[in-house]
Amino acid sequence: MKRSLKPKTNPSITYRYDPNGFPKDRPGIIYVRQSSDAQVQMNIHSYEMQTEKFVEHFRNMGCTGPIEVVADDEALSGTMDIHNMPGMIKTIKSIEEESVGWIAAVHVNRLTRDKWLIKPSILMKKCFEHHVWIATLRTLFDFRDEYCQRVFMLEAEEAARHLEWMKLILGGGKRTASSKGYYDGRFVCPGYIVDRSDPLHKKYKPYPPHAEIVAWLFKRLLELDGNFSALCREVEQLPWLFPAFQREYFVSDEDFHMAESKFSLRRKKGNNRTPEGNYRVYRTGLISILTNPVYMGWWEPLDGGVIENNHEPIVDPILFAFAHSRLSTLALDGQRQKPVRERTSTDAEALLKGVLKGPVPGTGTYPNSHHQMYQCCEYGQRQRYRERFSIKISVLDKHFTTRMLERLRTWEGCDDWQDSIEKHLETLETKHALIRQQIKEIDTRLIEIDDTVNTPGCPKSLKLKCFEEYEGLEKKKAELYRQLTDKQEQSDEQLLFEISTLIPAILEKWESLSYATRKKIVFGLVRSVTVDHVAHSWWKLQIEWRRSDWGTDIGYFLYYPSGGHDWTAEEDEQLRQLYPFADAEEILQAFPQRNWTGLRNRALALGIRRERNTPNRIPVNNSKYAQVTYEDIQFAQEHNLVLGPKNVQWSRLLLPGTRGRMSAPWMSR
Repeated sequence: MKRSLKPKTNPSITYRYDPNGFPKDRPGIIYVRQSSDAQVQMNIHSYEMQTEKFVEHFRNMGCTGPIEVVADDEALSGTMDIHNMPGMIKTIKSIEEESVGWIAAVHVNRLTRDKWLIKPSILMKKCFEHHVWIATLRTLFDFRDEYCQRVFMLEAEEAARHLEWMKLILGGGKRTASSKGYYDGRFVCPGYIVDRSDPLHKKYKPYPPHAEIVAWLFKRLLELDGNFSALCREVEQLPWLFPAFQREYFVSDEDFHMAESKFSLRRKKGNNRTPEGNYRVYRTGLISILTNPVYMGWWEPLDGGVIENNHEPIVDPILFAFAHSRLSTLALDGQRQKPVRERTSTDAEALLKGVLKGPVPGTGTYPNSHHQMYQCCEYGQRQRYRERFSIKISVLDKHFTTRMLERLRTWEGCDDWQDSIEKHLETLETKHALIRQQIKEIDTRLIEIDDTVNTPGCPKSLKLKCFEEYEGLEKKKAELYRQLTDKQEQSDEQLLFEISTLIPAILEKWESLSYATRKKIVFGLVRSVTVDHVAHSWWKLQIEWRRSDWGTDIGYFLYYPSGGHDWTAEEDEQLRQLYPFADAEEILQAFPQRNWTGLRNRALALGIRRERNTPNRIPVNNSKYAQVTYEDIQFAQEHNLVLGPKNVQWSRLLLPGTRGRMSAPWMSR
């Protein structure tokens, strides 16, 4: 056996830190976990936002390699995990690929604020393994040096501790003030403003112009014998309920502006303020006012409980108790006084369930299994929801399915999606790898904590701290495991690629497929479907496909609503005058919401006869005009649609100015 001599090593000699060894000639990354746009405007001197100056800083240091600014984590908290931050994932991948020599941030707290120190530990190990430096304005970290490792972890711990300290200080002072009945920064209820004459002991005080209206609401509800719907109707008739704030009631301009900014009225969506600055109130706002014990002079601290007689009341307790018992589901002691409303999910086999949405914000379209209808509801003022329109599930599903199968028969492409699919899978695998690394790091920390606790002579105070940290890390580990095992949502390209392999079977056996299978196919192809009742008998169907080259299909179809409103005496008299001799177009124009069949049946019921050879510019004797109204005819003319067929007439959006004058459909077809 041939021997070889090894050079003598001195174990006491370790790596020596040399700041001049910073790899100035290698590429670098500036990681910017920048604030949101609103925060930037409030803090325009924030140095980390001045990325150009930061690049200049490293150029002045002598860095000659390319510098990339990674600002993908805008408005994301530093407490988030690595795998949930796109910018941090990008940075980690660059470190693993050894495509950079250094990572820069203004401060360590820009990189991490993790209270469990898992994120900084993984980042430090990645940089150590691939010989990457981390640079801040204060320190250059080379993690081959143990001192740099300790300083980096200390700064990371201090960053997390400072965040917790700020929350404790700000929140603690607020909660202390709230527990004593003083104003704690919450939104101010209508009828009150904050008395800021004593900055340390601020309390509610009535604001007369609004307090009078609040008192009137309680009295009016009593006069209406608790009929809340009637009160809502009265309030709805008013142009506004609360007038704009008046400067004369405030000591300073600052108090005036603070009152406006803290004034709160609950609303579902949209703005509740008129152009003149007055305030409207809707149903939820009225309930909030009429059930709020603040108007009896009670104060509810942030930590719970109640302080009675805390400030000047606006409403008598007996009057408040009447309104509260009528409208609140809970008694003042917190016990439920009204039964819980049961909600049941629909079992209707509706293909568009989950992808169908309302035509405008504040509306929603849902399948009704009892009536087998899609119902579109909107939020109202007098009642929680009111129906906007309804259409049979079978009709809408039939029109959608026909269009979907037409699209599938002309399916082409998806070869060029392979790169997108691979990129998505690669990103997903990177996230999973980071989660597994965090779990491994937690296991290491748990072993270290266990060894510390079992060390003889370990003080009790340290054990308590270790127990708390151990429990927190266990919860964090369980959360990471849950994210690792959760079913990941597929990308659009993956869903469509899988569907493309099943197209022959879908086209051949669509009707025999189970409802669950058809539903999955619809979800894979469709991003959203919108239906709207645009005229008396015309409906608009809009399908937004997941395939970007398919875009959005927009079509119109006829669906005749059942029933109609009752005839009035004025309408009967008008029909007697017009029906015998007037042109059919003139008659339909006089009754724009009624079709010719309804007009003819009403005339027969009233004993009105139409004279022979009466001119009809609209051929109402043709069956395709019997069920449509003048409004339908006008809509068809404006959109170049054909009356008669019940299939969807698909159209393409035209650029502004390209649509010419359309002729009447009965003249052009």
